[in-house]
Order: sequence, then C-alpha cells, then structure tokens
Amino acid sequence: MKTTYLLATALLITASSAQAVDNNALKNTVILTGLITNSFAISQRDKFKPCETDWRFGYQEGSERDMHAQTLRLSPLTCELAASDVLPTGVSFKVMPTGLVSMWRANGGPYTRRNEEIALVPVGQFAWHLGAVILDASFGFGPSLIANTEFGYKSKSTHLQFSDEMGLGISDAKQRVRLDFTYRHISNADIKLPNNGMNFLGLGLTYRLN
Repeated sequence: MKTTYLLATALLITASSAQAVDNNALKNTVILTGLITNSFAISQRDKFKPCETDWRFGYQEGSERDMHAQTLRLSPLTCELAASDVLPTGVSFKVMPTGLVSMWRANGGPYTRRNEEIALVPVGQFAWHLGAVILDASFGFGPSLIANTEFGYKSKSTHLQFSDEMGLGISDAKQRVRLDFTYRHISNADIKLPNNGMNFLGLGLTYRLN
C-alpha cells in the first residue's frame, strides 16, 4: 500500500509540473465529460440511494501559464448510485455537490493581479475498489462567479462563468484521505466575447470529516 501511494504521488507531481494549457482537445474533453457525467446521473436518478450527510473538505493548488489558483472545496453530501446495468462490476458511482472558493493571482498583465471565484459544481465520481486503495475518475460541470472580468492578461466579459473539471484520484479504502490531479476549465461558454478561458492544472488533497 505504501508503495502504491508513493508511485501515485510521483505520477501526480510529475503531471502537475506541466504548465497549463491552451489545448482545445483537452478543453473540449473536460466540457464533454462533465456534461456526459451530469446526464448519466440524471438518467439514473431513480436508482440512487437517499443522499447522506458526508462532509469532505479539500484544498487544491493549480497553475495556468502565468498565474495560479488556490482553491478550497467543501462537499456536504454524497448521493450514491445503488445499482446500474451500465457500470462494470466493481465500479461505483456517486455525486457530490461541491462548493468552491478560489483566489487567483497573476504574475503579470495589464489588468488586476488578483481575482476571486465562487462556484457550485456537482461532481460525479466513478470509483474502482482495489483492496487497500480506491482509484477514481471525477467529472464536474457547474456555474461560477468571478469578482473581476479583466484579470492578468485575460478579458472574460461576464462575471458568470462555468467551471468544468476532470480529475484522477487515489484514496484509502475508507476514503478518509484522497490525493488528486485535476484539470479545471473556466469560461463563459461564449455568452459574450471576448471569452478568454482559464485552464488550471493542479494537485489537491481532500479529507473526509465524518
């Protein structure tokens, strides 16, 4: 188990060292997977167990070329899928409504160097239970509000944004502690132009309080 954690940590650190990314394929993938995951959860809504209070507190550190973000995450509920003919054996699925509060800092640019964001993102998580550890893939899509529409080198036009995310994580069998690598894309879906999207790559740590 210790070796597994060390290998996972090394992979996540290596991945997070890449500067974030104006990669249309990756951006489109995170948007699409978030929409598909939300649609899957809605289509399976009659098969969910009653949602339970399940407090999870997390912190993420992300970078985007010449800026970075520090994000606090709080999930008060877990809604677990009881059964599904669609999922492979050994894979579980749950939805965690998640609130995010972020502080952005830019290293340069003509606009303000600081920005704040709040978001509400329903995160759907597929998990593989592998003995002493759990590997998971999570996808989310939800509304976001930013304090300043012009930040660093970015002009975003509207305070309303949309936060899309996808991540890979590893946790202990009881999911007390989770280490994750996450990609977040924040833009206004071209509601108004210009729409300079943000793409953060980062590491996160989540602790289950229950």
